[in-house]
Amino acid sequence: MTDGRVRSAKWRTGLVLAVMFAIVLVGSSAGNASAPGPGYLNVRSFSAVAQNDRTAKLSATTDDAIPRRADSFIHSHLIVGIAWADVNTGKVFVVTIHPLIGRDSHQNPDAWHAHTATVTGGATPPNDFCLVSIDSTPTAGIQIHGNTMEVNVRLSALPEPPSSFNAAAGFTVEQDPACPSGLAVRLVQNP
Repeated sequence: MTDGRVRSAKWRTGLVLAVMFAIVLVGSSAGNASAPGPGYLNVRSFSAVAQNDRTAKLSATTDDAIPRRADSFIHSHLIVGIAWADVNTGKVFVVTIHPLIGRDSHQNPDAWHAHTATVTGGATPPNDFCLVSIDSTPTAGIQIHGNTMEVNVRLSALPEPPSSFNAAAGFTVEQDPACPSGLAVRLVQNP
């Protein structure tokens, strides 16, 4: 891989992770701007538990059926995803899809795949968080059943123990010059 392609892949990975973290912080930030979006990004309930000493299971249930492939909303945003977050540390685990920015995963590059990321404040409204970094691209078993996404992942691939994830949300990644990375996370919340 050329140096340019490696830098581009690292940038995309960092973007996805920051978005994941921003989604996690939605539960702890009262003044977040958030924006409406499709029902499949409006997380109504979630869980994150260790299944045994090696694997974890995360799930999120939304207001509408989650598309298996990119729809018109997904095609109109840099990154779209669902995140599980530790609002105390800013560390997130996200499942994303991003056909506009290209491939950054070997497991499932054109559909939903996992990342870990870090986010922080400072974004321009209606954005909620700045993407700091995309920290990894772990392999995960992702299943979609109607409006529920279930993810099986190695405990060692998570940025925090599953019991530390105290928020989950749908999000998009948007350009934002106020963020050092130039990218912000916008949480999706519908009434």
